Amino acid sequence: MKKDAALFWINTSESELHFLDAILSAYDGLANVRRSYRIHQGKTYFKVYVSPDMTDEFLALINRLQQVAEVKDFFREGSNETISPN
Repeated sequence: MKKDAALFWINTSESELHFLDAILSAYDGLANVRRSYRIHQGKTYFKVYVSPDMTDEFLALINRLQQVAEVKDFFREGSNETISPN
């Protein structure tokens, strides 16, 4: 059975989004960054589709990227809980 991609929303700046896109694109098949955004709780979040079965790898990478990029927090579509990178 084919699984759908997981949809995450990342709170970052547009300039940092370009950096994140370059890094995530280097991991073939991991994620697809979109320039689509939404305002959630007064903050700007950008859309990222994560490949099925790659959520753990994506979360680990985002946690590592938080050390060098402006990733304030993020959440998975369908969850009202924001996640602050460790």
